[in-house]
Amino acid sequence: MKLKALIVTSLLILLTLSFIVPTIVYAQDNTDEEDVEELENKIEKYEKKLEDLSKKEKSLSRDIEVMTDQVSLTELRITNSVAKINKKTEEIIKLASDITNLKERIEKLQENIDLQQKALNARLRERYKSGETSPIIILFGSDTINQLVKKSEYLRISELQDKKLLAEMDKTKKAFTKQKDLFEDKKLEEEKLKNELVEEKANLDSYKAQLENQKAEKKRLLEVTQNDEAKYQKLLDEAQRELNQITNAVSVLKNTTAKKVKKGERIGTQGNSGYSFGDHLHFGVYRYSSFEEIDGWNWYYSNYVDPLKKLKSKTVGWDTGCEFATEKKVGKGDWGWPLSDPTISQGFGHTCWSNIYYNGKDHPALDMYSDYGSPVYAAESGDAYFCRNCLGDGGNGVFIFHDDNYMTLYWHLK
Repeated sequence: MKLKALIVTSLLILLTLSFIVPTIVYAQDNTDEEDVEELENKIEKYEKKLEDLSKKEKSLSRDIEVMTDQVSLTELRITNSVAKINKKTEEIIKLASDITNLKERIEKLQENIDLQQKALNARLRERYKSGETSPIIILFGSDTINQLVKKSEYLRISELQDKKLLAEMDKTKKAFTKQKDLFEDKKLEEEKLKNELVEEKANLDSYKAQLENQKAEKKRLLEVTQNDEAKYQKLLDEAQRELNQITNAVSVLKNTTAKKVKKGERIGTQGNSGYSFGDHLHFGVYRYSSFEEIDGWNWYYSNYVDPLKKLKSKTVGWDTGCEFATEKKVGKGDWGWPLSDPTISQGFGHTCWSNIYYNGKDHPALDMYSDYGSPVYAAESGDAYFCRNCLGDGGNGVFIFHDDNYMTLYWHLK
């Protein structure tokens, strides 16, 4: 009876196995992919248009068109970024569901492997105890022909079921391995998508900030020029003269003798000498060890460093016209500030003034001001070269070379 019950159990196991090896089909939705592709095509067209505009002669109308297109391009990038974030979020949710289902399937497969193993072990033990390892043993151990026939039939069925059980066990183990590999792949894919989602959210934040700056640039351009081409060209000329004045001062000062100055020593007075848009200090930091490393005018836009990385931490006024006036705690270095109580009127890098005055180039310095006639101090000790109307055009400034191969620039002094 035990043998018969075991055969019935094996048959039930085989019937159960026919339903447990899953086939997983993942549906794909192409709607979001088509939307993203359409947005990226529009972005590409705007990028090409802006590239073509950059080749045209600089004018107020051209710059307004450039700024308008930049705003439109950034708005498209924001929409595209949001679409990508939504798509990746949906994919992550779907993957999480798939991973849960796979985990459940793997657990069921493991349970059935254990059940199959137990059934097979039980079958082998039963056959060993019964001595049914060969027809000869069965023959000599039988009391009647009827019992011999029954036991032989049981043995034949039992051996067939053992073979099927072994085959199904092998199939289940292969399915288990496949599902487990798929589970690991899905986990890796989920992790990758989560990292991409974090990156895309950072892109979105960057685009939003960029959009606000671009809108401020366009507003500032129209306010400063009053939509007047002649006034715009005059501003460009003045900005270019300021640049020429600073760069040309190098050719004169390199033939003069330096003076040793200490950190915090007064080197001048805040003013508006040269081509200045009001009383302020233009403060730049560069990676130059001497005038010998400076060649031509392009040095002004080369090797510059964000001054806030060198200046010590300080709470200062922040009123650049590119955002709401406020106070900010800035500075990450150990240098002293060139003004004791400054307000930053233009930041470092790309600002809302960059397109107006610098043809889109970065502002490689900080513009700042304090009370009228405030003293200007050396940010760090070094060899100072003083330009006191050294070009004959009213410009005053100081270049200081420091021991750590940095140079600081102070311009528009009285």
